Amino acid sequence: MRAFDYFAPGSTEEACALLGQYAPGARILAGGTDLLIELRRSSVRAFTPIIDICRIEDLCKIKEDGEILSIGPLTTHSEIVRSAKIRKSATLLSRAASTVGSPQIRNLGTIGGNIMNAAACADTVPPLIALGASVKLRSVKQWREVLLQDFFVRPYQTKAGPDELLTEIIVPKLPANARSAFVKLGRRNALSIARLSVAAVLGFDSAGRITEARIVPGAALPVWQRILPAEQLLVGNKPSDGLFRAAGKKVAEVMIQQTGRRWSTEYKEPVIAVLVRRALDQCISPDTTTDRTAMSGDTKPERRPQIFPASSANRLSTIRVTINGKIRIVTVPANRTLLRMLREDLGFTGTKCGCEIGECGACTVLLDGEPVNACLVLAPQVHGRKVETVEGLMMDGQLHPLQESFMDHDAAHCGFCTPGMLMSAKSFIDKHSRADRNEIRSAISGNLCRCTGYIQIVDAIGDVINKETVR
Repeated sequence: MRAFDYFAPGSTEEACALLGQYAPGARILAGGTDLLIELRRSSVRAFTPIIDICRIEDLCKIKEDGEILSIGPLTTHSEIVRSAKIRKSATLLSRAASTVGSPQIRNLGTIGGNIMNAAACADTVPPLIALGASVKLRSVKQWREVLLQDFFVRPYQTKAGPDELLTEIIVPKLPANARSAFVKLGRRNALSIARLSVAAVLGFDSAGRITEARIVPGAALPVWQRILPAEQLLVGNKPSDGLFRAAGKKVAEVMIQQTGRRWSTEYKEPVIAVLVRRALDQCISPDTTTDRTAMSGDTKPERRPQIFPASSANRLSTIRVTINGKIRIVTVPANRTLLRMLREDLGFTGTKCGCEIGECGACTVLLDGEPVNACLVLAPQVHGRKVETVEGLMMDGQLHPLQESFMDHDAAHCGFCTPGMLMSAKSFIDKHSRADRNEIRSAISGNLCRCTGYIQIVDAIGDVINKETVR
């Protein structure tokens, strides 16, 4: 990763001042799950100023004001999934956030980053548009609010100016007579980029007729938009399989009108129609989904103190971090990742270096108790925080029960993925007293085993959490 100037403002005003000074070259660091990958590319110019906004308290809150939800752009996808306010009043947004990447990615990635990155496959944008969300932007000169459906120019380009900072996402609550759904198609169950997705909202009258419909496909059009012809088909009618099929066909027609027929159309045309029908079916079906990991209610994220004054650029960072219960003070280049700091500067080589793009999970550590990919965290971001690595599992010369169980079940195999697996499993068992196989699989879905030893791994974790092999 090339060297860069690093700033850590402590307020929105300081961040805007920095953007005003260094735009258009400055880049905002929020979750970092996309930015750090980009910074590793050889095409990125040297000395890009990085403005780390992670310590700005005002940007990480979920607030409720009458019929409006206000979501800070630093809110992580995990925090959205756990939020009782969002689960109640913007259900499809919670569901979409739960499909993002992996547990590690959801613990780092932010809703603001998902919006500002503007990738066509962004999971949370279709639900936000279906909800009628808007975004607030701030610069040194002005504040302004933009309806999200009018915010995007093309993939990876928004109407935000280079000196503007996203400060708030305004989301109208779903009305009491409305039901919503989000469906996503990917190549696998986790760590999956959406090939197509659909967000849907239906409102009903007392007779069961559809009074309002909103359908927003994802990864289907150059920019996200509601499909008005399909929505108009639904309004005034009672739900039926034939009606929903017709709406799905209409969405496919609009997609082809806007994109033309290409090599992928033969696949996408029938698939988007089916996804629309499934989303609409979910809007009229009883909600039987239960996510035990999301039932802890709203949590207020703990934000860290400012490291450096915003007025000075830093190429070196002095970090005070608690690792496996011991305080460490280390000075490293600002472009050093947590992974490199652990392995090369502090000798914690149990944390493995695999893909360095957040997909394999070999570098998983616990950051304040939550699993994250160490390759996607800058070392300065962990100042004042707690990190746990696989070396910290053994206590007083005794292996952790998870380590014992992995040996008993021959779950280690080649061993390369094992440290990351153990850390994801530890975070999970610290929060749960019982679990079934699907919940365990979900907990380790961000960790790939090259030896495909998942059955033994799930058995090993299940033995510890349930005191017997999970069946």
